[in-house]
Amino acid sequence: MGALAAKPVRVVAGHRTRGVRWSAAVLASGVLSLIAGWIHLAYVGSHWDYWWAYGAFFLGTGLFQALLAPALLRWPGSWTALVGIAGNVGIIGMYLWSRIYAIPMGPHKGVLERVTPVDLGCTAAEVLLVAVLLGIVGPTKRRWTINALLVLGVALWTLRFTNQVA
Repeated sequence: MGALAAKPVRVVAGHRTRGVRWSAAVLASGVLSLIAGWIHLAYVGSHWDYWWAYGAFFLGTGLFQALLAPALLRWPGSWTALVGIAGNVGIIGMYLWSRIYAIPMGPHKGVLERVTPVDLGCTAAEVLLVAVLLGIVGPTKRRWTINALLVLGVALWTLRFTNQVA
């Protein structure tokens, strides 16, 4: 077994857990998701000032990531992890797009977003979260997920090099 598949930890938060045991991977992914969600929620106001949709994006991503943590604790299985992987890969993709190409819409469309330590830290937490979530899904679903991510990456690079994408 890998380092992420350590012995399950029995957690008691002032009430009976009914035998629920969370692995280190589930606990780590919950913490990473809360960190990323908190950062997005902390920046809702400043992004809302630029344009309501920027603020709504940060509110949506922050809520998704903040709610993923308790969802993983309640349903610590592969389907919850797959939802977390899909959502966070989309968030990471938007981050990369806005830093490599430009902001795709709104009043700042075409403006290249600056890279700051806060957003680098948030994205690092998201990348690590995806890696930990891959440890939660079983070997078959993990293989399918990694292959799907590879196909997505190849498709995006193909579109980029054939000038189909800015």
